[in-house]
Amino acid sequence: MQRIVGLWFHLALLIVLTLASSIYGCSGTDEKKVFKTENFEIRWDEDRDGTLNVRQLGSPDHVLWRTTPDESPIKAKKTHLEITESRGSFSFNEERASSCVQSEIEKLTQTDESIVVHGSFADCPLGFTVTFEEKSMRRIGFKVELQEQDREETGSSYNLVTLSWASDPHEAFYGFGAQYSYLNMKGRLLPIWCQEQGHGRGLEPITEFTNAASEGSGGDWYTSYTCIPYFLSSNDYGMVLEHYEYIEFDMQNNGYTEAIVHAPELHGQILYGKNPMELVESYTEYSGRMEPLPDWTQTGAIIRSYGGSEGAYARVQEMKEANGALAALWVEDWVGTRQTVTGTRMWWNWDIDRSVYPDFEEMVAKLKEDGVRTLIYFNPFLADASEKPDVDRVLFHEAEEAGYLVKNLEGEPELVGGGGFDAGMMDLTNPGAQDWLKEIMFTMIDKGVSGWMADFGEALPVEIQLHSGVDPVAYHNQYPYEWARLNREVADEAGVFSEHLTFHRSGNALSPSEARAFWIGDQLVTWDAYDGIKTVVPALLSSGLSGYSLQHSDVGGWLSVNIPMTELQYIRSKELFQRWMELCTFTVLLRLHTTNLPEVNHQYNTDSETLDHFAKMTRVFAGLADYRKGLMDEAAAKGTPVVRHPMLHYPNDPNVYDLTLQFMLGPDFMIAPVLDEGATQVSLYLPAGTWIHLWSGEVYGDMNKGSSLDIDAPIGEPAVFYKAESETGTQLRESMKESGIIPER
Repeated sequence: MQRIVGLWFHLALLIVLTLASSIYGCSGTDEKKVFKTENFEIRWDEDRDGTLNVRQLGSPDHVLWRTTPDESPIKAKKTHLEITESRGSFSFNEERASSCVQSEIEKLTQTDESIVVHGSFADCPLGFTVTFEEKSMRRIGFKVELQEQDREETGSSYNLVTLSWASDPHEAFYGFGAQYSYLNMKGRLLPIWCQEQGHGRGLEPITEFTNAASEGSGGDWYTSYTCIPYFLSSNDYGMVLEHYEYIEFDMQNNGYTEAIVHAPELHGQILYGKNPMELVESYTEYSGRMEPLPDWTQTGAIIRSYGGSEGAYARVQEMKEANGALAALWVEDWVGTRQTVTGTRMWWNWDIDRSVYPDFEEMVAKLKEDGVRTLIYFNPFLADASEKPDVDRVLFHEAEEAGYLVKNLEGEPELVGGGGFDAGMMDLTNPGAQDWLKEIMFTMIDKGVSGWMADFGEALPVEIQLHSGVDPVAYHNQYPYEWARLNREVADEAGVFSEHLTFHRSGNALSPSEARAFWIGDQLVTWDAYDGIKTVVPALLSSGLSGYSLQHSDVGGWLSVNIPMTELQYIRSKELFQRWMELCTFTVLLRLHTTNLPEVNHQYNTDSETLDHFAKMTRVFAGLADYRKGLMDEAAAKGTPVVRHPMLHYPNDPNVYDLTLQFMLGPDFMIAPVLDEGATQVSLYLPAGTWIHLWSGEVYGDMNKGSSLDIDAPIGEPAVFYKAESETGTQLRESMKESGIIPER
């Protein structure tokens, strides 16, 4: 009897082991198919469809990411990438020498720290590994490496790697930094490279004209100051590539998506989140999070001032008389101005122009006593100011002599076109250059300024020599980060960080960890969706989903063109300025630009009606200061943007994902700015809930479903709604009524 019991025990044990081996592939000579880290599972479904998939153990029924049996997971190529640059615009031409496109997975192994996928190519003597390593409970890293079998050393001569994974026709991809034309990138091939946004971007005739003047300067739908190889998917996962090299995301195929990196290996992270809000939080664990801005930035508008101290004092007085809220004057012309073919431009010589501001220090002190801060302007270029009248220092010559400028292949300073003049670019790989430039910035902080526009950063050429010897192609997309880091170090080392504001237009995936604030760049003063006001909301939304939580726009745009007797006349109208002002009132900073042609464009004080409208909107902005402070604290803690796409708060409402021209300010407010010339009504969508119209107090919405509506929005009353339960919304409306901003009805 005892022998029979023992026999049944061993038979049962054999059955259990057999079942386990069929599930996990652990017995005999079979390879193990499932591996786990603390928070993730990597599974190879060899017997079913040969796919590799990744799951987060907290959501085991959700396949976070998987390969597809219809496309090889890894591809490799030998290529030559030709990069052409013109005034900060770049074009790419790839010449392929050989390709390996038939890869397959062979086995998985595990070490103490990683899970390794091993494979080979059927059409090349080439092997590959994909190494997965957990980064946090929300992020798992991966690294694709090639092993060329006919090479003695480890590695490969292949210099392009492609990673493919499953997609579906209904999947949507969001993020990728500041994107101006589209929010969902499904169906598109998207390059990732920091460069000029472009002037026109398809709007004619200006695009053709600017391309003729400088090849590529017209831009295209994908050109952006930001280079962020990151997305979040509507299928509740995300990905970021940890590269500075040129990248393309090919999202054109319905069944799969590809990430293409011009490098001998490919590495990145897969991001876990149950909804878009959690994915933004997961991503910003990697990218870094932006810290709250100084309190003074939230108290009113930042007006661009120019022409000397008397003009500055006059603007402050004018705002007082208009009962407007003023936080700072942005004295962009502190270095003096000159006229170029593109209009009024600053002398890129970072020294006070005493012919314009002989009393600069006194002016800054007086303004601060009056509760108004002073901001100035910097960028990483230096122009030869030898011909500038009354120049004290020619910083270009100082930097050239010290070897602080980027050099061409002949060893001379590389000159980059700046729109009517050329300039040398600071070599930020040179510690001496950084220290020298920081001393100039320290000097201006000592004179009392509270910050500056930290312009440019996206235009580093690639046919150059850098001090450190690093490959310029690989460093190009890192330059904006280093520029932001230098500016932050200046504020930190000067001990003024908490009161200091810098704002950048260029950046990469890691820039939020260093930058103080961003703005979306140099839009055209038009109503169009190529390069005008209609590009502002998509750029705010996409960059906000990409970790750029403190983002804003130039009120009114920047680029104006006025060539008489031609079609090339793009002049800012009164209506456009006012509508742009209404849009920006509900962002994190309210800052004006006078454009490159101030004399012919409508300004905030061109007439009394515009000034009254402007002053009213500055008071609305100031009335939301405490609310925005709370949102900035949240941004610092979780990476959540201040300006938000509705998907972050309504992930289960399929109607919100396609919204591109309306946005939320935090969780409480929905804003649909008027973006069409002559319109006094706007269409928008309100998710399920009860919403209060800010201006009339009327109640809208349905508690059980979302609703679309048309709402009157005359100038001065943009379409703004707040949740019925919002204390901030209720308080804002009451204060606006008491101050007369909301008229009696």
